[in-house]
Amino acid sequence: MQVVSRLQLPKTSETADLYVKLDGNTQIDFDAGKIILHQGSTISFNTYFNSIYENYYTKYTTLNELQYRLKLEGAFEILVYREREKANTRELIYSEKIQHTDFLNYVDLALPLSAPDAGRIYLEIKCLSETGYFAEGVLVTQQEKQRDITLAIITCTFKKEIYVKKTVDLVTQDNLLQNKKFQFFVVDNGKTLNQSDFPSDRVTLLPNRNLGGSGGFAKGLLEALQSGLYTHYLFMDDDIELDSEVIYKLFPLYEYAKQDFAIAGGMLDLYRKCILHEAGALYNKYTDDEGNRENRDFNITSLKKNTDLSDPNNLNLFLVEDQADYGAFWFFAFSHEVVENIGLPLPFFIKIDDVEFGLRVKQYLNNAIVPFPSLAVWHEPFYAKNPIWDIYYTLRNVLIANTMHGYLEYWATLKTISGGMFYNLLLFNYNSAQMHVKAFEDYLKGPDFIKKNDSEALHNQISASVKNFKSQQVISSSEDVPKDYQITKVGKLQKLMTLITLNGHLLPPFMIRNESAFIHYPEEMTKRDSICKAFSKRKIIIKYSKLPALYHNELDNKAAFNILSTWIKSIIKSTFGWSRITKQWKQASKELASTTFWQNYLNS
Repeated sequence: MQVVSRLQLPKTSETADLYVKLDGNTQIDFDAGKIILHQGSTISFNTYFNSIYENYYTKYTTLNELQYRLKLEGAFEILVYREREKANTRELIYSEKIQHTDFLNYVDLALPLSAPDAGRIYLEIKCLSETGYFAEGVLVTQQEKQRDITLAIITCTFKKEIYVKKTVDLVTQDNLLQNKKFQFFVVDNGKTLNQSDFPSDRVTLLPNRNLGGSGGFAKGLLEALQSGLYTHYLFMDDDIELDSEVIYKLFPLYEYAKQDFAIAGGMLDLYRKCILHEAGALYNKYTDDEGNRENRDFNITSLKKNTDLSDPNNLNLFLVEDQADYGAFWFFAFSHEVVENIGLPLPFFIKIDDVEFGLRVKQYLNNAIVPFPSLAVWHEPFYAKNPIWDIYYTLRNVLIANTMHGYLEYWATLKTISGGMFYNLLLFNYNSAQMHVKAFEDYLKGPDFIKKNDSEALHNQISASVKNFKSQQVISSSEDVPKDYQITKVGKLQKLMTLITLNGHLLPPFMIRNESAFIHYPEEMTKRDSICKAFSKRKIIIKYSKLPALYHNELDNKAAFNILSTWIKSIIKSTFGWSRITKQWKQASKELASTTFWQNYLNS
């Protein structure tokens, strides 16, 4: 008998709806780890983490029968339901009344899987006795596994000791995982950890220079590869929270796999625990509200974004499997064969390394990147951490990735970079405008720029450069936009004058009023203020929804003209060297992903 997964109970009330639905006459004893029921009350596992996503198991594994094993005390009616993508009603597939007086033995019930018409299966338990208790549930199979799996879990960190220690402890102390073969490789880019911080012998600490996320993951992957012990690898970010069950579920998926596939774990919002940010993603594509998809350069589309997982009505959305282009490195699993055939991530420091790696994985596996439902971690949302230097790495690395994968077109690139730069100049946001130009400049230097430069020193330089402009300030503020605030739109003439004068940069000083324009960016970006309301004003104050800060930008003609001058020089340079530069990046792709390159790069 093999355990496939467990019916997990929540650790806190905040995440309860992701695990179990309780009626008003039940309660969770978090200390004892059990649910207390009273006569007539029901608990339902019609939830994100505890549903059985049958269609994924039948498609990707050889599993064709499963069995619930439950520890209960009392009298109960046990019901099992199946829901399908297109069905409006649920189908009862199992029903039994039982009397169980103790926790010493399991109650077993078989679940034959339905491959031709698979759906989503879940369990409900109704209490028939005066009081009842649910203590444990596991999903098992009598089928013999196809292969043994050894997993290298690789995480890299930079001074996020609390997150990493908590994650490692959760996984290494999980009782069910003790019978599985795995090793944690913690790559410490900040060199603030000691091996004594990890008492388990399942943890290998690897001090490393700060070569960013890509350097950290490559370091851990190289170490695991050199041991020759592992069939599969899992990349996990350091700033996550997880339930150790997501690690356990990986093992049977690969032990019973019909084919080789990668797994893209979902990202849940750390601050809104029941909201899904992403379940895999599309690259250079856009999907509208109607589900229509089109190619769009430099665009990333998060799949199933902002789905409320506390609502059971949303769970059948996962029965429609999206063909993801990549999976982010907060949780991405893949096989040893993948690495042997495509190599390691590229030396991007941070940003887009997971995108580019995923595109190679997808090509090798013929689209088999699986956003498996219920495999997800909580991650700090991107709206809460958006340093300006992110713009530099995102744009530079997108240009490189697009070149290597055949997406990059010269005029589309100029349009995108120019548009971003000019937009930020209109907002007097010179730091961000400068990052657009710098990213393009460094791309034009070709692959030798990455090979021969110290990425740690470059990062220090980039981080320092975003503080160049004294005309920009970020002021902490918990104040929200007033309820009676009205989104401002302007007329065509003011829009035209804004563009012609670069929002006042080309006006004589006496025409600039010493006033401030307040611009609000709500969650729905289609309803934002017009930036043209700042025309002929000296300052712009920006408020982004969810961010506890106000951004004060002041007009600075000299800064704007310096940025424009540098941009014009870059355009001239690119016009004469574009073909040569793009060819160099393409030719360097295999070298930059090789173990030989990384061994030298990490030790240089």
